[in-house]
Amino acid sequence: TYPYVSDVVNSSPTPDNSGERDVVSLFAELQIPVFENFDMQAAIRYENFSDVGDTTVGKLAFGYRPIESLLLRGSWSEAFSAPNLVTINESIVARNNTRTDYACLYAAENGGDIEQDTLDCRNSIQRIAQGSDFLEPEESINTSLGFVFTPNKDFTLTFDYWSIKKENTIGLFGEENHTLLDLFLRLENGSTNCDSGQFNPAVTRTDPSTDEAAVYTAAGICPAGDIRFIDDQYANLDNRNLAGYDIGVYYDIDTTVGKFKLSYNGSFIEEFEQEAGGNAAILVQAQENGLIPASYPVAGFADLIGQDGNQEQRHSARVSWRKDTLGASLSGNRIGSFYQSSLTLEDGTRYIIPSMTTFNATVDYRFDVNDVDTRVRFGIRNLSNERAPLADRYFGFFSDAHRDFGRSYYLDVRAKF
Repeated sequence: TYPYVSDVVNSSPTPDNSGERDVVSLFAELQIPVFENFDMQAAIRYENFSDVGDTTVGKLAFGYRPIESLLLRGSWSEAFSAPNLVTINESIVARNNTRTDYACLYAAENGGDIEQDTLDCRNSIQRIAQGSDFLEPEESINTSLGFVFTPNKDFTLTFDYWSIKKENTIGLFGEENHTLLDLFLRLENGSTNCDSGQFNPAVTRTDPSTDEAAVYTAAGICPAGDIRFIDDQYANLDNRNLAGYDIGVYYDIDTTVGKFKLSYNGSFIEEFEQEAGGNAAILVQAQENGLIPASYPVAGFADLIGQDGNQEQRHSARVSWRKDTLGASLSGNRIGSFYQSSLTLEDGTRYIIPSMTTFNATVDYRFDVNDVDTRVRFGIRNLSNERAPLADRYFGFFSDAHRDFGRSYYLDVRAKF
């Protein structure tokens, strides 16, 4: 019954929730001209939340111009993100998702039910998400170092190397991770003392049938029935380390046929690693020790570069032209390739989702209407009608990274009074 089941067909229930907090915030900043060509910035911020405690963070930054055309810049800062009202106060939100029950899968593979004639290990599992009063703010340390090179007024080159070290990342452990933890506890317990065994309390199951119990027993673990629901509470989970660099190139050209502007921006990720903590660390260690099969994914940990929408590279470029009242532009955006961790090819290699490049184009005309500056612009999005690469997702593409809108047209009229 509600709130576990909705009255609307094929719809998950979402009950009302409410929450409130009071925040006291203090901020101070200093701009320090150390030398004529060397400036520094120092800042500090304190915030006190009525529901999650208080925190203090600081920042130091500098800008140094050894020669007129070169600016060296860098910064070190602390940051925090307080858990939002949903993750603290959400009472219960039930969602049905198709997931693999890895305790069931282990029993099927090791208990003589390879074809799953008796067990059904991949089906719709209800996840119940709840808020937590024990959440702490996410905290991070951010550093960057780079330069801006402007040899003349028409050309600019920028380069910045950055790193982010984040702690207490807030999230849900995940349904499949919970079933892996349940499997780990059953493997630790073995097939004896099943009535008093301590398994994952977040996983609520039905009583197994006689045939189902026989498969589990043959696999050497305590019997388990189908999952009724998984109680997944928001928690401070793991640490993340990210690092990379950004490049920008900007060039303006004046010619007899008009003024051209060219720009390029590239973002390159060199490190994206999530370190497992708590129950996740238990699963990672158990897999490294060979207790949990290596083919069972402990999701969301280790090196995440190039995995599930985390592209290693992103590029964007734009060229625009203007001559008196006429203008035009052409821009492109390229998203690098990545692999989908839930899929493999027949030979066991990764399923690679290739890179995707799209182009946009515009042409515009400016004129006056009763001394009102007016611009009419016609634009085309996704000029080449590029479709999103194929992926195993609801609409056939990876929506966290790609869009599949196809080519579209628009007309924009702007007037400045």
